[in-house]
Amino acid sequence: MALLSMRARKKVFNIGLTAVVGSVAWLLQLTVLNNFSFEGAICNLPLTLTILWGSVFGSPLPPLRGDDLKVSTIGEVFLYQAASGSVSGALVGALLGAVYASVLPVYPLCFPIIGWLAGYFCLRNLNQETLVCIPLVLLASVAAESIMAFQLFLHGRPDVFPHLASIALPEAVLNALIAPFVYFPMRHWYDFSHSYESQV
Repeated sequence: MALLSMRARKKVFNIGLTAVVGSVAWLLQLTVLNNFSFEGAICNLPLTLTILWGSVFGSPLPPLRGDDLKVSTIGEVFLYQAASGSVSGALVGALLGAVYASVLPVYPLCFPIIGWLAGYFCLRNLNQETLVCIPLVLLASVAAESIMAFQLFLHGRPDVFPHLASIALPEAVLNALIAPFVYFPMRHWYDFSHSYESQV
């Protein structure tokens, strides 16, 4: 008799694989990407991974239909939309943010927030998702750097905002350039895991 059901084993495997992917992204960041800079900015692979994770795995909630909108109040629609982010994107962001906290003076709240918000932009339903992932990563990277700058400003670093544009924009461009190379394997992993799940 098996100790874990097939579903529990699959969840444990996915969590372990997620931890391995996050660790590999962190190691690539430390060993390779930190050595290449563009106008003082470096590519942020863990942030790119968090953004694309949230947008590939998306929200577990189905989108609201027209009939749902007719019978719901504005407050109910707002709460449903607020809860429609990517839980897995927020968890991956929290994991990678915890790793990043070892080199930053504060815990980067931008990782779980951006991971959650990326779930609103599910790329699986689009035809040209590879092209869409580039501007998505670009805008989300700028938003994440803005959140990080605000957080550092609250912790006594008033010099952050004058330099925000000169750091955030080159980093966002570099993140957007590597986005398709992160998106392709992640999308194939998603498709494979869901086709395997439907066969079992």
